[in-house]
Amino acid sequence: MTRKTWTVALIVVALVVLAIGARAMAEDSSAEGDRRTITVTSSATVGSEPDQATLQIGIETQADDSADALADNDRITDDVLAALERAGVKADDVQTQSLDVSQRTVDRRTPQERTVFVADSTLAVTIRDLDSVGQVIEAAVDAGATSVRNIRFEVSDPARARTQALELAVDGARVKADAMAGAAGATVTGVERIVEEGGGRPIYEEAYRAQAFDTAATLSVVPPDELDTDVTITVTWMIG
Repeated sequence: MTRKTWTVALIVVALVVLAIGARAMAEDSSAEGDRRTITVTSSATVGSEPDQATLQIGIETQADDSADALADNDRITDDVLAALERAGVKADDVQTQSLDVSQRTVDRRTPQERTVFVADSTLAVTIRDLDSVGQVIEAAVDAGATSVRNIRFEVSDPARARTQALELAVDGARVKADAMAGAAGATVTGVERIVEEGGGRPIYEEAYRAQAFDTAATLSVVPPDELDTDVTITVTWMIG
């Protein structure tokens, strides 16, 4: 076979390949163009009973010397930890969240104005018995804590409620899609895409700081009956 013949044969093969590829692309484009979808948004809420509380206990001490401020802070922290244990809080449920030392000017614009060192530590506490939250706070304050912040009621296993909410949301999305498709003379044939729009851990936060230092009466902390887990999804359904 001559070189000219080989050249003609290669050109023919190339044209055949191009024709097949163009036909396949046209078929894919046609199939995609024929596909019909419905996109719906669905939300669901599941309520869960809180089973734990978290809070932050602050201990602040000051002295003319940084070492003395730290020593005082360490001593009071030990007292608070012992009080928490007596109140039923397990050692594993208490962590030191922060410890800072800084300088502060006190008695400004007076003859007694001076600079002192301030040691500030924070304990993160988890309380498993919600009936004892008030007693735990009082025990910490009586032992020398200077602040109680960020009291939160939580669900220890938020994944269960979240899963239930997602299942309900998908069911709701299918009901919407069936109604819309039926009204248009079509039927839902499958799912093309599901996107979760977001959601968070169920938390209820309340401020009891002012009450915590009212020693004239027993501190009463009442948790909410339920915490809501909210989810929202967007589903694209295929219809035929």
